[in-house]
Amino acid sequence: MLKELIVLKQLQELDDKILRNKKEISRLPKVVQELEEKYSSEKESVKNITQRLEQNLIEQKKFEVDISSNNQDINKYENQLLTVKTNKEYKALNAEITHRKERNAEIEEKLIELMEEESVLREEKKKFEELYQKDQKLFEDEKTKIDKEVHVLQKKVAELASEKDKLAKEIPDLLYRKYQRMIDYNNGKAVAVLLKNGTCSGCHFKVRPQIMVEVSRKDKIITCENCSRILIAPE
Repeated sequence: MLKELIVLKQLQELDDKILRNKKEISRLPKVVQELEEKYSSEKESVKNITQRLEQNLIEQKKFEVDISSNNQDINKYENQLLTVKTNKEYKALNAEITHRKERNAEIEEKLIELMEEESVLREEKKKFEELYQKDQKLFEDEKTKIDKEVHVLQKKVAELASEKDKLAKEIPDLLYRKYQRMIDYNNGKAVAVLLKNGTCSGCHFKVRPQIMVEVSRKDKIITCENCSRILIAPE
């Protein structure tokens, strides 16, 4: 076989490995993102529950202020009862006292409901915080593992690229540049096998019988008439 064909075949094998590794390098960050989205669900739940809990406490505080204000009014009106001079004033003050007490009773019912809700929310928050911390640890472990894998793959790509550079020196520069252009513009494939049925493995174009004969001789570089990839005979 022509030496250039041997080198081109070896170059293609290296580029195939480089492409596979680069695809894996591109895929792994997406895995990290998917894991992060999966493990962040508990974080979002904690955030939502925390917001609900904060709102609950704000409402409790408001009701407590209302009760305190009503109690102050009740005390004030009760003190005024001691000094009123007419029955009309006495009834009016008693009505105000009754109204404030009834209002406090309503507020206390709502306050109890809020306190019960607060207890439930605190339990839920604790549960999701524990889940989040557990999942965050899993995520960090997975991310560390993937980061190491990416580093290994990047190192491997660099080694393959170095090997490719050395091998490229064994063929004419013009031929290598042609090969590299096809790598860049043909999805990483510059060399294709001419299958036994006479079709190019790169584009599936059926070549002329004369081309099949010339490729089978392995003594010169023949390209596909359709995709321009360099054709080599099957093993």
